[in-house]
Amino acid sequence: RKMKTLTITVAVLICCSVATAKPKQKNIVIIQSDDVGFYDYSFRGSTEIPTPNIDALAYNGIIMDRFYTAPLCTPSRGSLMTAKYPHHIGLQHNVQWNDEPWGLGLQHKIFPEYFKEAGYNTHLVGKWHLGMHKKAYTPTQRGFDTHFGFLGPWTDYFNHTFIMYNRNYSRGLDLHENLEIPAEDYTGEYATDLYTRKAVEVIDGQSKDKPFFLLLNQMACHTGNDDFPLQAKPEDLARFPHITNPKRKLYAGRSLNPI
Repeated sequence: RKMKTLTITVAVLICCSVATAKPKQKNIVIIQSDDVGFYDYSFRGSTEIPTPNIDALAYNGIIMDRFYTAPLCTPSRGSLMTAKYPHHIGLQHNVQWNDEPWGLGLQHKIFPEYFKEAGYNTHLVGKWHLGMHKKAYTPTQRGFDTHFGFLGPWTDYFNHTFIMYNRNYSRGLDLHENLEIPAEDYTGEYATDLYTRKAVEVIDGQSKDKPFFLLLNQMACHTGNDDFPLQAKPEDLARFPHITNPKRKLYAGRSLNPI
């Protein structure tokens, strides 16, 4: 089974209260969700899954709804990073698998590098999925000062391991702090909660005299591993008693609503 659902990107510019040395340099946070249906946000008309926090961002900002994106992770993420269509950066065909020796070409300058040149601290929390076969393709070698998250397409929501269902490979941990496997054991902490917590820690830890850029790439609502693709916390499932379809309820519980 191969997921071919749309990756929806929610880009939010936030002027945080942290003062900067240069008043015109605003702190910027971009939140990207994965595989959320276009009409699954309540500000888009969903009556099943309330998304009040995302709705508030939408109603108090600008809703940009005249766009197209590739229905696959790597092409759409490459487009976000480069502001180019996937066929202009060689990513139009498929997603990048963990064992494949390619990624977003190093000849392409991506936007954290521009922020670095402008004097920003730059951070990535969550999903990368643009190359890992060489160190040069990983986030901290491509303009991000720090990265906490995973490098491949998805992981288990609770134990953060990955297994490729179309390869006969063993399961392995895909959770990194920069280029290291974290010393702390995060097993059992739900992925959406973990990445949200880490993003808040990044924001709280910023200096008041320098602007920062944070890209929060949530895994939700993407599936997990093929042997347990639909995972949600019991307390989140309990918030949707009106949804009777069990898979739809799991999807709702896996949504970004808890943020």
